[in-house]
Amino acid sequence: MNQTEVLERIKEELQIPFFNGNIEEKEYTEEEYQKIKSDLIQYFDDYVRNVEN
Repeated sequence: MNQTEVLERIKEELQIPFFNGNIEEKEYTEEEYQKIKSDLIQYFDDYVRNVEN
C-alpha cells in the first residue's frame, strides 16, 4: 500500500478523521503498517493520555 492508503487506513481504523501524519512516500507492507499503527497508539498512550491525567 502507498502513503495515501496507509494514512486513510489509519484514519479509519483508529477513528481519527483529521489525522495528517508525515510518513515516507513508499510502498508499505502489512507489517510496516502495523508497526506505524502500533507506534501511534503507543505515542498516544505515553504522551496524550498522560496529559489528561
